[in-house]
Amino acid sequence: MQSKQPFENSYVQMFDSLAEFYDYICSTPFNEAFRWAEHSSVKQGFEATRWTQTVSFDDAVLLMKRGWSDMAQKLVNKLNAIDKKTQPIQKRRPTNSVAGYQPIVPLYLAGVPTSMVSSKMVPVKQKVINITKLFNYNGGISSDKIIDESIKVMQLVKKLEAQGYRVNVDVAFGSSAGGREIAASIRVKSANERLQVSKLAFPLVHPSMLRRLMFRYIEVNDNVTRSYVHGYGAPVQREKMQKLLPDSIVIPAIWEVQDINTIHNIDDIKGTV
Repeated sequence: MQSKQPFENSYVQMFDSLAEFYDYICSTPFNEAFRWAEHSSVKQGFEATRWTQTVSFDDAVLLMKRGWSDMAQKLVNKLNAIDKKTQPIQKRRPTNSVAGYQPIVPLYLAGVPTSMVSSKMVPVKQKVINITKLFNYNGGISSDKIIDESIKVMQLVKKLEAQGYRVNVDVAFGSSAGGREIAASIRVKSANERLQVSKLAFPLVHPSMLRRLMFRYIEVNDNVTRSYVHGYGAPVQREKMQKLLPDSIVIPAIWEVQDINTIHNIDDIKGTV
């Protein structure tokens, strides 16, 4: 975990994995602001379940650890549709062959069979990029809307990797209250990992990632003040989150892009956020 204070009254923590984030929120005592306050992260009952899509905090943790199988299958179906429309970026690479468009004279005179220059198409491996999905949803956003918006990012990552990019994926949350900003960024996929839908379904899609686990983060973070107790603060807007996380392309919680197939390169992404 890394902590930084990029601006006065702005506090950011970056976690290297979901496991590290979980250890932090479960091993850190409640802060002074929330020690004797009501904790939304553990609320139960019909309304809490409808809002979080889990019956308890422990239920949310279980989904995080084991994976959200129902949503994973839905995501697989949507991503398969994207695969059919996406072609990898490739380039020609010269190679020695028994047949080709140009002889290699020294090898030909030496009787080497592969004495001709040929070419083959190979995927272009481009630089590593960082994509951060904001989970800054206010209480008026439905669970279905959260699901729809997060699916877009899953589709985007799939398309970028098909084009040769290596992609780090983070989930981020920012909240502001009393003139102070608290933000957390969690690595859910490293660039050297393949896209694993079962692993990403919960942190990228499930409402409890925000409404239980990230709320618990506010309940234990030492930089949180009493201004956060009623309502857990207001979502930090994408423009400010981009400044707090300058090494990543920050995707807004509500992304206006309707069709990921209109995204062809990094500039297209930056032009839509």
